[in-house]
Amino acid sequence: MPRRSSTASRASRGSEQSSDRGSLIGPGHPRIRRARWGSTFFPSESRSYSATDLLSRSPCRARLAHAAAATVESKFFVIFGILLTVWALCGDDLRLLLTHKTADTIFDAGVVFCIVFFSVEVVISSIGKDDYFMGFFFGLDVISTATLFLDLTVVAEALFNAGGGGESETDKARSSKTARAGARVGRVVRVLRLVRIVKLFKAAQSSKKNRTKSEKTIQAGEEVVWEDEQDVAETELRESLVGKKLSARTTQRTIVLVLIMLIVIPLLSTEGLSLTPASAEYGAEEVLQAFRAMLRGGGTRDSYEGTLLKYMYYHNWFLGSVGCPREDAGCSFLSYSQVFWVGVAGEDSSLETYAESARIRPEKVQQWNAMAEAQDDLFNFGTMPPEVVDILGSEWDRDCSNRGARSIGLSLLAKEIPDRVGVAIQCPAELRSTEYETFSARLITEDSFRELHFKFYFDLRPYTREEASFNIIKTAFICVVLCMASLLFTRDANQLVLQPVEQMITKVEAIRDDPLVAMKMADDEFKREEMLRIKASKLDGSLIRCCRNLFAKDRNNLMETVILEKTIIKLGSLLALGFGEAGTNIVSSNMSGASTSGVNATIEGSRVDCIIGCAGIRNFSTATEVLQGKVMTFVNQVAEIVHGIVDKFSGAVNKNAGDMFLVIWRTTGAPAEEVRKMAEMSVIAFARILVAVHVSPVLAAYRRHPGLQQRLRQDCKVDLSFGLHRGWAIEGAVGSEFKIDASYLSPNVNIAMSLEQAASRIYGVSVLVSDVVVGLCGLELASNLRLIDKVTIRGSRQPLELFVLDLDSSALDVAAPMPPFVWNSKQRYLARQFLEAEKKRFWTTDRPLHGMFEAMTDVMAMRRPYTVEFFQKFIMGYRNYVEGEWAVAHTFLDKSNELLGRKDGPSNALLRFMEAQGFKPPDSWQGVHELSTEIDD
Repeated sequence: MPRRSSTASRASRGSEQSSDRGSLIGPGHPRIRRARWGSTFFPSESRSYSATDLLSRSPCRARLAHAAAATVESKFFVIFGILLTVWALCGDDLRLLLTHKTADTIFDAGVVFCIVFFSVEVVISSIGKDDYFMGFFFGLDVISTATLFLDLTVVAEALFNAGGGGESETDKARSSKTARAGARVGRVVRVLRLVRIVKLFKAAQSSKKNRTKSEKTIQAGEEVVWEDEQDVAETELRESLVGKKLSARTTQRTIVLVLIMLIVIPLLSTEGLSLTPASAEYGAEEVLQAFRAMLRGGGTRDSYEGTLLKYMYYHNWFLGSVGCPREDAGCSFLSYSQVFWVGVAGEDSSLETYAESARIRPEKVQQWNAMAEAQDDLFNFGTMPPEVVDILGSEWDRDCSNRGARSIGLSLLAKEIPDRVGVAIQCPAELRSTEYETFSARLITEDSFRELHFKFYFDLRPYTREEASFNIIKTAFICVVLCMASLLFTRDANQLVLQPVEQMITKVEAIRDDPLVAMKMADDEFKREEMLRIKASKLDGSLIRCCRNLFAKDRNNLMETVILEKTIIKLGSLLALGFGEAGTNIVSSNMSGASTSGVNATIEGSRVDCIIGCAGIRNFSTATEVLQGKVMTFVNQVAEIVHGIVDKFSGAVNKNAGDMFLVIWRTTGAPAEEVRKMAEMSVIAFARILVAVHVSPVLAAYRRHPGLQQRLRQDCKVDLSFGLHRGWAIEGAVGSEFKIDASYLSPNVNIAMSLEQAASRIYGVSVLVSDVVVGLCGLELASNLRLIDKVTIRGSRQPLELFVLDLDSSALDVAAPMPPFVWNSKQRYLARQFLEAEKKRFWTTDRPLHGMFEAMTDVMAMRRPYTVEFFQKFIMGYRNYVEGEWAVAHTFLDKSNELLGRKDGPSNALLRFMEAQGFKPPDSWQGVHELSTEIDD
């Protein structure tokens, strides 16, 4: 039977050193507990400060840091931060896309709230996260929060508004170009806010690692159906320090690279509008020259009005919503901006007079509108609505002075027109500075410009709205690029190096906490390998198989990390097999010290309470002499039975010393009910071992061995004897720096060994149990044990009453040989899973153990020769023996031998002792004598 695989998660042994009733027994079973695999990413994982850091702080600061971290990482705070981050990225573009200038105050309030919230977040994160303040993300968070000031309309107007009252025309041209570049910089700098999206994405990716999958357990008698399994249970991984640093650095470099590209590349490109002079600039020159010529008398009013109307119709605002009159001709619809306000400006006191002179006659406007309607050129002017025709022929009386610069003129959008003009605009100042652009003549002197010049305001709202919509799309695209780049750049390193390393760290930590869990790891790893093999075998299609062979030629070559991980599992399994349960403290103590590679093998032991069993192979010296080199096979065949059954009944085999097996049932800290159950299980386990040894066809083959037959004659069979006792023991390492063994040292261990020796050498029985163990058993099971003597044993302060479990192995028949069986890794895995299920079933069953014991047909067959009359005669003989009536005891013990049909070992042992005393009890006889381990001839 295979070695057990325990998933016990070892607690600290410190409590055992201070008290022999430490709490090592978890719910559900004394030694079989679920492994704690570590909680990891993200952890509670979610806390970015460590317990050590908190302890190093004052209690007040520790509480403040804990509260700050809890606030930043709370669900409400994170969700609210996500919403504000999305608003910070797209709010300004939504403002330009969906609203007018009158709504800017509301948006400014939202920006101020975002600034306050993100600033508070930076402060709280600096308090609650030890690695945040003055770090990479701290700097980017501060910068991204600062960029929000650019979304305030007051700041934007001050930084990027082109043109002012006292500027020259040259300065205005330059400032206009600078303003456009500044606006681009402002839009690009806002990309820094995308860092917050990357942080949220990384957090989401991290929390995804916290998923745990339920793993199916094999029930007794069930077979594992690999094809029904959808996936292998994943172990929760804790992100390693190497992984954290590499992931953080990769993310930082990715962010910096993308941000540099987004900021620098637009600054290194030229705008298309700067490539050639615009028609609006040239037309402004023509209008001013025609107007001045009319004032000087060198030109006519018709010429001036024609030039101005040509300018206005060439940049017809009202074609922007309806399109060109002809599909095959051009018009102002093809441009993003058209003129909506015209007027005169300057510092001359007679500006009103110039405005009166600049007015267009209504009939002239009517003529131009009619001509535009009949036009059939490659570029068509298009008509204007009747309301606008009336406005063009009206007085220039709208004073739109701004920042000290006087401007008098008229607005084509002065009235709301259904389906054409939604919001009336009287002056350009009613629009945002980014929603209009000004053009004036520049082929004049500075003094002439200050005296008089024409101003043409173009509506840029179609352009800003489309730019805003594209900015939203671009923001979303950049978010995807940043997140995908951050993920993909670390994917290979994570898959090939970091994840395997973190898996190895998790396994090492699990083995450190409980070395016995390595066997469970080996089973899980084998299950995963088997699942991959089955999935691969399902790909029977020739095309799929061809593609797999083409793109996975080296799939049979294991990565070094995989080899190392499997090696860790194998080493852990060997540690579990080599040290056993007694060595868990040795392994845990040495593996917990990560700061040094030194090994302290001889650590201090710990006191435990336990039921101690000793199983010995009879006639082992003879078997060793006869079998020679095959004696190892013989011992392993016996050990397979002993180990398997002991594990099934929740025990642990500690030491194999040739012919002797030391077995432990730990009771430290267990409640009385569990101690009773373990005591009963220990008795039943030894009975089952005896049955298995005598019915095994493999061990029965030694009965026909010529050498053994010659030496042992009628006793030529494999037989075991057992001793059971309960008490304290010191669990730990025995040896030196050169070689250690994990074992139990105690007088109680020596007592158990003495009982095993006495069972075979003195009393001639198979199972000998001390009264301490019998007292722990229930009355129903204890009634199956026979009191045979009361002795003093070296190591025990008090005399011990000895009980025997009467079993006649000659009543058993050898089982039929099993058919040929291929014992491979899969079968070993299935056997271990079956045994784990059986062990769990025996431990959790509600059925009383004494009922289970009495239902074992093999055991009852071995007890059948021991009748009620036999027990009555022996009890009478034993009571007279204790009371000193040895002559009467002699008579009853002889009758018990007659009733059994053969010599009863305990009866003969008492008779031999009384015969040695001449059947006269000593004067100081109290019914107790010293146990002798020698056999009388």
